[in-house]
Amino acid sequence: MNSKQAEIWLAVLYTGSMIFSVTSVISLVTTWQNWVVTLDGCIDVDCGCILYGINTFRTFLGGDEKLCHFAAYALTPIIVISLCLGAYHGYRCCIHKNLDEPKQINHGQVYNDRRNLNGYVVIQVKKRVAFKWWMPFGFLAAFVCCLSLAHAVVITDGYYKTCEQYRRNLIQLLGSRGREILAIHNRLSCGAIFDFMDYVQPDKNHWSRTEMNTAIALQLAIYTSWLNFAAWIVACSINFIMARKRQRNLGEKFCCC
Repeated sequence: MNSKQAEIWLAVLYTGSMIFSVTSVISLVTTWQNWVVTLDGCIDVDCGCILYGINTFRTFLGGDEKLCHFAAYALTPIIVISLCLGAYHGYRCCIHKNLDEPKQINHGQVYNDRRNLNGYVVIQVKKRVAFKWWMPFGFLAAFVCCLSLAHAVVITDGYYKTCEQYRRNLIQLLGSRGREILAIHNRLSCGAIFDFMDYVQPDKNHWSRTEMNTAIALQLAIYTSWLNFAAWIVACSINFIMARKRQRNLGEKFCCC
């Protein structure tokens, strides 16, 4: 892989990361705001988060809203970084530089010189300087990878924790007994559990909650968050591979790539 091919890949990856991040944030925030009034039944804390819901004896409460704030805003710097880097590498790959100033070649014939046209005016395309900042961008990508991983883990774990807690609440709401309890615990997927939540969970402010598919929205947020993490893993690898290759070619110290 040469430098130009690496930059093309990076432009695609950064653009994809931006799309995945925006999709994940929109899906999660839409679901959170749809449920915040219904689930926020705590007195001293804000507990309207759809993630990490808690089943109680009388009702079902949401998780701490700080978790939803993290899930909503953690990808904001990633979106900005992805937009900037994607535009930068995309510009370098797709937009050619201007032409050099016209130059007149000497009339004297010189053999084995392709640039010499014996007195004709020659205009050459400027060559773009090879990208050099592989190592700093690699460390930036590594930091973003950690942030992306934290975001993906939080919303994934919160999704399954809410699912598990609502299984118990669903048994209370339906008054299930015997093998029906086993079916709810062992056979119903989390998607089905959230479908029950959409239609069964009481809404103390019925007018404020619109009908939506909570399972699909949360799953979309989770999938795109993990795809965003995968895109940054690949981008980080490309940066470090190209930094190492540049070190071998130029004999530079690894920290100065």
